[in-house]
Amino acid sequence: MCTAITLKTSENHHLVGRNFDIHPMNDLSVALVPREFEYVNRVTNEEMKTKYAVLGMGLFYENHILFCDGVNEKGLSCLMLQLSKFSTWSHKIRKDKVNIAPYDVAFWVLSNFSTISELMEGLKQLNIVALPDDQTALSTEIHWLVSDTSGQSIVIERTRDKLTVYNNKVGVLANSPTFDWHLNNLDCYINVKSEQPEETKWGQQMLSPYSNGFGTIGLPGDFSSPSRFVKAAFLRNHVNVGEGDESAISECFHILDNFVVPRGVVETPKRKECHLTKYSACLCLETQLYYYKTSSNQQIQVIDLNKENLDAKGLKLFPYPTRLTVHDQN
Repeated sequence: MCTAITLKTSENHHLVGRNFDIHPMNDLSVALVPREFEYVNRVTNEEMKTKYAVLGMGLFYENHILFCDGVNEKGLSCLMLQLSKFSTWSHKIRKDKVNIAPYDVAFWVLSNFSTISELMEGLKQLNIVALPDDQTALSTEIHWLVSDTSGQSIVIERTRDKLTVYNNKVGVLANSPTFDWHLNNLDCYINVKSEQPEETKWGQQMLSPYSNGFGTIGLPGDFSSPSRFVKAAFLRNHVNVGEGDESAISECFHILDNFVVPRGVVETPKRKECHLTKYSACLCLETQLYYYKTSSNQQIQVIDLNKENLDAKGLKLFPYPTRLTVHDQN
């Protein structure tokens, strides 16, 4: 479960926001990966090297970093979101392709490309591989939202043995089903609007709205993926971002707050555990600022990629806030 949006500020800067919803887990941390960083491709065991520095939220396991989302020094962002029951991967290495595990696609995108136009050429050489002995890859079911400083946004999905790229004109993404299904489903909500309906008569009975918000009646409010997609699309495309980047960043978090999953509200049938929103993030593509807040600490943190040494020799990890922080006013 995840929800993502894109926004444009009054300064013509581009924001990408997301909630990361998952069962309780540890080992999350914002990480900075420098240029020329060497790592091992977990499909081919070949040594690889980053072209661009990357800043984003990482999940660590088996001495490996998996980027949930991030932005690189050129202003390209990539987010991965769950796509249960629809994702399919190749199970064989192809020598004529770039072979990448599904959980490493976001890092591959961010560390190698500066624009969506460049990426589109790179995708022609991509083979997303889940080898039979890689249980993590076999159980990974995801799709990706990629955005750049031109304002373009695309969705990448691999289903039924085919890689599909969608131009994301609505500016949001959630989970299953596939992106094209969500777009068709939006037609069912064509009546929802931000304006108040006018008074009307049914027979001799006068009907009139008795509170604000009557235009939004019918907008879904549950935590299912289709409902979150619809509501995110409505909010994203009707919000007034205000003046300046700070106002737009605040509105980005306000939109994401509509989809925060409190602990215990959504159970997972297989694990008998509960999904919850682990963190909410907002990335500015032009400034490469990474804003985020966690389920345990609602104070917004910010990390500036350009304040760091992008030619450092190793990873830099930033502490993940796990305790409540409050501002005392007396």
